[in-house]
Amino acid sequence: KPNYPLPTLIKLAIHGSAHQRLTLQEIYGAIEDRFEWYRNSIRHNLSLRKCFLRVQRPITEPGKGNYWMIDLTQGEG
Repeated sequence: KPNYPLPTLIKLAIHGSAHQRLTLQEIYGAIEDRFEWYRNSIRHNLSLRKCFLRVQRPITEPGKGNYWMIDLTQGEG
């Protein structure tokens, strides 16, 4: 188990992405590559904490699911 709380790992995954946004599946992938057992906690933390903002996928973009971004105005959230 890593020494970092899950919200920190989610923030690192989003921040490390090319466009500062990831879908839930992309967040799973970024974290599971290193910490396979975290999958069940990710969705819970994204929904629970105010520092994570769900953004609808533009109609013009193919694929499923919304994007998640970091809302820096919410602090640790």
